[in-house]
Amino acid sequence: MDKEFLNDTLLDDELLPDELFTSAVAQIRAKENTLLSDQDLENLMQCNSADECIQTLLDKGWGPTANNTPSELLKEEKERCWALIRSLCDENQMHYFDIFRYRRDYHNLKAAIKESYVQKDVPNIYLDDGVIPLETIKKCAADNDFSILSFPMMKAAQEARDILFHTGDSQTCDCIIDRAALLEMARLAKESGNTLLQEYVELKCASADINIAIRACRMGKDADFLQRALVECDSISVPRLISAACSGLDSIYEYLGTTAYFDAVPEIQKSPVAFDKWCDDRMMKLIQPQKYNAFTISPLAAYMLAKENEIKSVRIILSGKTNDLPDEKIRERLRVSYV
Repeated sequence: MDKEFLNDTLLDDELLPDELFTSAVAQIRAKENTLLSDQDLENLMQCNSADECIQTLLDKGWGPTANNTPSELLKEEKERCWALIRSLCDENQMHYFDIFRYRRDYHNLKAAIKESYVQKDVPNIYLDDGVIPLETIKKCAADNDFSILSFPMMKAAQEARDILFHTGDSQTCDCIIDRAALLEMARLAKESGNTLLQEYVELKCASADINIAIRACRMGKDADFLQRALVECDSISVPRLISAACSGLDSIYEYLGTTAYFDAVPEIQKSPVAFDKWCDDRMMKLIQPQKYNAFTISPLAAYMLAKENEIKSVRIILSGKTNDLPDEKIRERLRVSYV
């Protein structure tokens, strides 16, 4: 693999004539009818067991897989979604979807550097379906040679590795790589010129900043740590968030009350899980209008995000049923559906 491949970026909208998307959008609109509705999720909630949920999902067109276990069913549904997107797009158009996959590469980069640090194989720490082959990332970390990667990834990897190997500070290592991932996504979204992709990344950056600020405040981290970890975005002022985080949780909540995330504050105060649900539900609201935008990549991206959201809700239900959680505990974590 060469740098040219790893440095590929999203193509500008002007390079992709509108007509290229009309057929794909027509097909994706038909597939939207197979997405689970809020009522479908409620029907799953009425099931008495995970096995009964799985049978209901099979009747709705999920699977089948070899054993129809929860993990296999969820994995298969995710793979089918990506296979559908690939079938509707040519190689150039698929660059648009790299923006949803780069965080997997950066996650794998973190994992590979840590695995190199402990000098042993650690099971179940890598994610599949990134842009860069996993073996390439693992070899870079093992050889301490990241030159084959794009410059932003190479720079972040080397800095994170040096800190981890010299200080053992895995938290700072994570922050450096996570921040680089978000910056890369923001760059790609801006280059795409696509509103939905830009809104998606904006929410990802802002929610990451908020979560980091909350955790850093609770752990007594200083402004230098926050400056290294946070990402500038349009809807959050990093200097003001840093100042608030250094003053206490109430100051963070007060600052967020002046932003577009004012109505998220009660959820943030509840738990990280509640805030994560708020973010997912907000994204579903943002993508709703895109199903009518027939001449861009947006309906395809919206479908993919909706499917990921659906899979997350099904995972929550299956896990809850498997572990005999009360229905109210499961229901409070369910995401709003796209349809």
